[in-house]
Order: sequence, then C-alpha cells, then structure tokens
Amino acid sequence: MPINFIAVLDHEHLENSVFLTAFAKSLAKLGDRKGLVVHGDSPYTDRLIQTGMMREDARLRAIKDLNKRLVGLFADQGIPTIGIHGFQKGLITKQEDAISLNKKALDAHHAAPNLLISSLVEQSGGPQHVPLPQFSRSLSIELNNADILLFSKNEKDEILISESKEKLSWGNLPAGFAETTLPDEFRNFDYPVKLTTATDFANWPSLNKVTKIE
Repeated sequence: MPINFIAVLDHEHLENSVFLTAFAKSLAKLGDRKGLVVHGDSPYTDRLIQTGMMREDARLRAIKDLNKRLVGLFADQGIPTIGIHGFQKGLITKQEDAISLNKKALDAHHAAPNLLISSLVEQSGGPQHVPLPQFSRSLSIELNNADILLFSKNEKDEILISESKEKLSWGNLPAGFAETTLPDEFRNFDYPVKLTTATDFANWPSLNKVTKIE
C-alpha cells in the first residue's frame, strides 16, 4: 500500500487534548490507511525527569507511554490502530547518522488500518531516540518523498476554517510566522512540508487550509 503522507504529532500538540481529539476524528474520516502517523516525546518527559529519572530513561518511558495512550485515544474514536516503535522487528535502524526503513517489515503491517510509529529506532541492538524532524525527513525520503504534514500551533488557524492556500520558502518566511505558527521543533526544518490543521486533515489530499513550505 503506497504511503502518501506522514502526519507528525509534534512535542507541543501531544499535550493538547482538543487538538488530539480533532486529529483523531479527521483520521477516522479518512477511512483506509493512506499514510503514517508519527510521534516523538512530549512535556511528559520533563515531568518524569522531575521525579528523579535520567533524561534518556525518561524520554524512552514517555514515548512508550504516549504510544499506548494515542492508540487508546484513536480507539475511542473508532479507529483501529497498531502502535509500534521504530526499533521493533528491525523496522527502522540507525547507523551513525543514517536512518533506514525496512520496507518489508512495514509491509508486514499492511492489514493494519492505521499505523502509529514512534521515533524510537534501533541502534546497536537497542532503542534510541531520534529527533522528530530528522525522523520525519528520513521516512519521507525512504517513502518516495511522501508529504510531511505538520499542524499549525496557532489556535486561530483551527477556529477560522475559511479556505487559505499559501506557498512559502524556508529561506524567506514572513516575520513572526515561525514563532506563531510552526511547531518549535520544526522552525529550521528546511525540507518541504505542508502545514495544515487537525480539522482540515479530514480533507486529505484536497486540503482547504494549507501552507506549503519548500
């Protein structure tokens, strides 16, 4: 099954229950899987660190917990989802700075209506966190440049649902755009993305409110 998009649940949005519910409802409307949903860690990691855990241990636990929580959230919206981590069954491996996707392992999940994949990959025989931008970019390249979908952090974009289509350049973004709209992790991404909203995600591939950044 071709993968047409990679929907990115970034650090900030993972703490936004309103966004996650809207995203889940849109995912349900898309029907059969057309893309992948990926995530990294969230502010939950910092809360675990405050209990005395080391950062790497806290991040691993937070990402694993998030994966289960998101699968449960999607299930509440009637969306059958398999939650997996990149390190499982050699799905995604990292050697030095190169990240590789085992497409046969991915195809083995072809019957799953939706796949939720965390940014924990296999390195030296164990799980290793990869920053979400690097993870998303690598997957896109491995999947024939599948569209990377980011979601605006500007709450007004979610409320004002009028049609809006723009095309911008990473090297010449409008003043204040990155700070108000882009997820913080992706401010200096410098790779083609489509920025949309959780609600408009239901209209994929004919998005009504989308900003292309190349």
